[in-house]
Amino acid sequence: MLAAVPLARAQTPDLQAAFSKAFAGVEACIAIRDVAAGTAPASSGEPTCERRLPPCATFDIPASVIALDRGVVPDAGARVKRNPPIEGDPPDGVSLRDAFRNGAAWVYEEVSRRIGSDAFAKALAAMRYGNADSGGPVERLGRGDRPDGLALNPVEQVEFLARLKRGELPTSAESQARTVEIVPTERWGEATVAIKSGACDGAAWSVGWVERDGRSTVFAALESGGEGMSADDAVKRAKRFIVEAGLAPPPP
Repeated sequence: MLAAVPLARAQTPDLQAAFSKAFAGVEACIAIRDVAAGTAPASSGEPTCERRLPPCATFDIPASVIALDRGVVPDAGARVKRNPPIEGDPPDGVSLRDAFRNGAAWVYEEVSRRIGSDAFAKALAAMRYGNADSGGPVERLGRGDRPDGLALNPVEQVEFLARLKRGELPTSAESQARTVEIVPTERWGEATVAIKSGACDGAAWSVGWVERDGRSTVFAALESGGEGMSADDAVKRAKRFIVEAGLAPPPP
């Protein structure tokens, strides 16, 4: 099991002020960092920043990298069928890209079974993804079913995303580039914002990056308590933070 990444505290008043406005009323943390090598992450410094929690559906990001790298899925457009199929499954299957963007969890469960626990264990440790725990049913990795299961904190999320964006994970460059491509994006004026969210046992995440003026900033917002905690709420608050922190203009 990997030790936690040392936490960064808030480095600028702007970050703390933006966090306070965007995440008022909930237990939360946000971490950001420039994608460029050699830069340090910054976090809001809340107690939630110190907690490793399950990645929920944001685990689809490393799972996609691993699946594409190992050839379990040949490309993001390749269709995956459940084995054995159940009534109601699309007869032609669902592509990895569509599953990622539309939350078709069964596709990632099928892909995870094809990857297998041993391959996941090696890949997650090599990627330095949170505690790299791969115990329990492989198709449920990262979903919060086990109290000591796969987990990470927001700083570890942004460090992982920065390595992915730089193409520095220990997988093929193509697997990383294809995974970056399937993360849905929105155009906010001169900025492009990519977001992947997910919620499960005691955690609601919104993670991604902002591209603006040739600069790339990754972010990871985590809610761990409060009324209305959900993936949608985490996304809404992360978007407000992005605007309040001056990372992008308001969305259209």
